[in-house]
Amino acid sequence: MGEEKGKIKICIACSGGGHFSEALKATEKLKCEKYYVTYYNSATQEFSRKNRVYFITHPRHCFFILRLFLFIRNIIESLFVLLKEKPDLIISTGADVAVATCISGKLFGKKLIYIESGGYVTSKSVSGRIIYPFADLFIVQWEPALKNFPRATYGGPLF
Repeated sequence: MGEEKGKIKICIACSGGGHFSEALKATEKLKCEKYYVTYYNSATQEFSRKNRVYFITHPRHCFFILRLFLFIRNIIESLFVLLKEKPDLIISTGADVAVATCISGKLFGKKLIYIESGGYVTSKSVSGRIIYPFADLFIVQWEPALKNFPRATYGGPLF
């Protein structure tokens, strides 16, 4: 577990914007050591003034070769943060910037909780499709989404 016996350390990995807002809402009452992995934008910059935040490369939508390079850079940065912080648990709301952290964490034996974005009621997000097989707990915010992810747990909407 975390550095002190019995104390858990949680990595919260998510993209900026709505995914970031959902992650904050889902974890706001957790009283434990937390750090965040996301990309840099005005909201995450402001949040980083009072919280431990790691900004990693966003493999944004662009030309395929550049996107591949950005994704490889994202993987390397994600691994660096995981090895430095050694979390016990990873919680993610997606999207693309968080995929490498989630999968790398599972490869290192970390527990993974994934919360599918509230924007997906009858369809699946790309990050949800990728992370679903790795998640120890996969939560959907809408009951119809259970049809898409049979092992999922219905958690209700965050907002």
